[in-house]
Amino acid sequence: MNKHEALNILGQKLMGGDKIASNNEVLLEYFGCSSRTLKRYLEILDDKYALKKTLLDRVTYYSLETRVSNIVHEYLSTSEDMTWLIQMINSSDKTLFSKLEEDTKERLENILSSEKDIFLYQNSPFELLEGKEHNQLFRELKLAVKNNEYRDIHYSYNSQVVLEEVQCLKLIFMENNWYVAIATKEKKVLFLRISFIKKIEYSSNKISYQSKQLDLYRDFFKTFQNPMTLFGQKKQKAHLLASSKVAKYFKPDMKKLLTSQTFIEERSDGSVEFTLDYTQSMEILPLIKKWLPDLKILSPKSLDDEFKSDLHAYLQ
Repeated sequence: MNKHEALNILGQKLMGGDKIASNNEVLLEYFGCSSRTLKRYLEILDDKYALKKTLLDRVTYYSLETRVSNIVHEYLSTSEDMTWLIQMINSSDKTLFSKLEEDTKERLENILSSEKDIFLYQNSPFELLEGKEHNQLFRELKLAVKNNEYRDIHYSYNSQVVLEEVQCLKLIFMENNWYVAIATKEKKVLFLRISFIKKIEYSSNKISYQSKQLDLYRDFFKTFQNPMTLFGQKKQKAHLLASSKVAKYFKPDMKKLLTSQTFIEERSDGSVEFTLDYTQSMEILPLIKKWLPDLKILSPKSLDDEFKSDLHAYLQ
């Protein structure tokens, strides 16, 4: 039996509540492996899922904490002030905490009651996955990302396409939507909005890809700005001017609107010069248009020409 199949079987047993010893004779015979190999499989799962380890008679037993009450109780006992997160979860689905044990539920209810008028969530990542279908897709993608697996994804935007044998790299919440970042067979990175995914299937390639393949995309995930950032494309630099009316939002002590935003100087009239990096115009033009008429493109001329062309088309 190969490694991928063995890990799936071990994962199912752990989810079912089994405590698995690294010298489990039944599994050793079933997998046809040594106790050292079985322990290595369990350590791989431990790295991904933080398994609970118990030492009995010099044998390590691995198990998975699945009781929600125990997990939440541990969180409430050890975390710092993160009660805003509890409020956000409850605001999106008031049934999520309903099956907790009474002592844990009572603590949560006290927190929710005492701080119910403090927080207001206009946007929540949870509300964007409403419905069983999208939640199921999310779980399938999460499994594929965790296990470095290939998938065939049926995607519908302007037209429906089937993206075959793609590597599922990361689940990303940005611009109030959930996306999955995938790599195609041509090593092209795409951000697929989960609400546009119609179906996910196992690929014909059932062997997990090597984790070291992710090194190719590591720097990209540290620097990409939005779904329009292109992988492997040379970055260009836009030089912009913010009028004095909105200049304060582009000063260095304010939160950046895009990660590449770099303050240059404040002019005598109060306006602010800054730069943005981009791999294609659609990566930054929506932001510039949002701040009309208070942002001006100083360079490059090609970007300014495209911007003016879009405005001209709108005014026709």
